[in-house]
Amino acid sequence: MPPKVYIILLNYKIWKDTIECLESLYKLDYPNYQVIVVDNPTKPANDSLVHIRQWAEGSLSVDFPQNALSYLSSPSIQKPISFQYFTQQDIEEKKAQGNGSSNLILIQAQENKGFAKGNNIALDYCMQQADFEYVWILNNDTVVEKDSLKALVEYYEVHKSTGLGILGGKVRYYQQPDTLQCAAGATYNKWLAHSRQIGNGQKDIGQFDNQDFKFDLVIGACTFVSRNFIEKVGFLGEDYFLYFEEQDWAERGKRKGFHLGYTHKAIIYHKEGSTVGGNQLAVNSINALSDFYYARSKVIFTKKFHKGLCLMTVYLSFIFILLNRVRRKQFNRIPMLLKILFNPKRMYEDS
Repeated sequence: MPPKVYIILLNYKIWKDTIECLESLYKLDYPNYQVIVVDNPTKPANDSLVHIRQWAEGSLSVDFPQNALSYLSSPSIQKPISFQYFTQQDIEEKKAQGNGSSNLILIQAQENKGFAKGNNIALDYCMQQADFEYVWILNNDTVVEKDSLKALVEYYEVHKSTGLGILGGKVRYYQQPDTLQCAAGATYNKWLAHSRQIGNGQKDIGQFDNQDFKFDLVIGACTFVSRNFIEKVGFLGEDYFLYFEEQDWAERGKRKGFHLGYTHKAIIYHKEGSTVGGNQLAVNSINALSDFYYARSKVIFTKKFHKGLCLMTVYLSFIFILLNRVRRKQFNRIPMLLKILFNPKRMYEDS
């Protein structure tokens, strides 16, 4: 039997996106995997897991937009889908033993503590399962080509002896399926605490179908790692709430002797920003919450790993960030961003 893979989706509000992703995942041609959905709760509650359970049982039908990618999620897979349900407390108390036969694991988080914490609940569950070998962390607003998981496993199996840590794939925009969001991930400028996604906005004509390019992190929308990597490096860093979790994992992995990898044969399509708002193809669409946490996380990451002169230049870069908000007439964001400089641990709701 091929290595067992757990696929993690973190749901927040947009349960229809999660179901569309699940429909595509259950068309994968890889024979040995289970899907875990962790629900980060909302206030007020929107009953996301209720809807996902109803879909799995076959009592809820969900229609998706008809577009060039409809073949990835349609026709709908046969229901019911067997599932197990656990709470965060079950995971933490080591009471969540998978039966190995359920296709879907549903986990309810107690509260929304961000991207890393939500995924870490699922990673904790994975580490408690004897059959766990690999994990594929996907954004819930993605759909995948059916051979993508097989490509990831095959690449990792061939290269794991070289110290491969985090493996990425090719991420295209859902709304523009011939256009790259990125190949693997991004380069990172530590002096400005700024990442630049590889190939972002370019038509995909195969220009990144090899690994002869430099990248410093693998995008969190499509991240594939092994049990061995997690045992040596640990879970995702929970310092950030949103953004920079990828940089943190990559940096910690590098310091443990791991390197990054990329296979162009694993292709996913990402809606980007459907949960928190905004995307790189429309900069002015980035909402205040995303703006706040990106700026906050760059300060936290730099303090954690670089400090010194790097931290000074990152602070100076806020001058240009603030001038940009003036140019965009986003005057109400200036006090919010200034507060980060004095207290980067501040949360968005406190600003």
